[in-house]
Amino acid sequence: MKKILLAGYYGFGNLGDEAILEMTIKQILEITDRNNITVLSGDKDVTRKKYNINTIDRYNVFSIVNKLMKSDAIVFGGGSLLQDITSKRSIYYYLFLIRLAKIMNNKVIMLSQGIGPIVNENSRKAVQRTLALVDYITVRDKHSKEYLEGIGMDTNKISLSTDPVINLKAGENYVAKHSGRKKICFSLRNWKNTDVSQKISKLALKLIENNMECYFIPFYYNEDLELIDDVEKNIGEKAVYYKERLTTGEAFDIIRSMDVLVGVRLHSLIFAAAANVPFAAVSYDHKVDHFANSVNMKVACSIDNIDVDMLYDEIIDKINNEDEEKKKLSKSVEQLRELTKINYKILKEL
Repeated sequence: MKKILLAGYYGFGNLGDEAILEMTIKQILEITDRNNITVLSGDKDVTRKKYNINTIDRYNVFSIVNKLMKSDAIVFGGGSLLQDITSKRSIYYYLFLIRLAKIMNNKVIMLSQGIGPIVNENSRKAVQRTLALVDYITVRDKHSKEYLEGIGMDTNKISLSTDPVINLKAGENYVAKHSGRKKICFSLRNWKNTDVSQKISKLALKLIENNMECYFIPFYYNEDLELIDDVEKNIGEKAVYYKERLTTGEAFDIIRSMDVLVGVRLHSLIFAAAANVPFAAVSYDHKVDHFANSVNMKVACSIDNIDVDMLYDEIIDKINNEDEEKKKLSKSVEQLRELTKINYKILKEL
């Protein structure tokens, strides 16, 4: 059986990336045994206990080299790994892993990648040179595919897939609870100098005044909790705030019980789509726009220009056209789920 080293932004408490890891492990387990998988993690002990999987510290180069010497392939499980907007260092970390794996004669498989934005010229050149070494890559949107083709990557190595988190489904014992009032969930993030908490607080108050319930959920715990606290200072006990570290399943079940999700975090939108919950997307990055387009929905507004009244109207429109919205969303999600099968096909061939 092939031995696989699984790499990504794991072990940092970001629900989106943890969901990617969970779904990727699930897919790999269909073709190999659990003891043949090792995960690179920012917190190897937490990841090992959480998923009952072998782990090594992603910053321990000696451990990585030792593991690659014993592995057959390194698999990058998805996400926005090759971008230099949020970090200038992380893109070189993943490029380093690719080159190291090839030196150790490993296959390099990249699954469900979102490429870019890559703004630095040196980064662009490094990506172009390094990706030429990759054996196979699937991308989660057409724009990423076009980018790779534009830098001259072999088109036979590229396939269109989608984010594996779209395959999330509720457990068999899940039962939705309804209070009679419409429930709106918010997944927020700070972005540069935008006044997200102030505007979203005004929106939440307007919804509450019109007999709706508002819930706030953290996706990247360390960053989002501060923003939730700011909202709570503004509107107090009129809303519900989730302040504990949620598991993928807990977050999914919360979102599944909602009528509409207002999301800035990409994976909050993917959770909502997977749960067939209509969403209003607030875009801070092209990846949000790309996902909204992939399920035939439009972005409600950008994070730089949150119009409270317009966003309120968007939410009401989703509620008033609930059946149509859900039917349209369900159809789009099923098409995306079909696309994830290419990932399984590649892993099986490996």
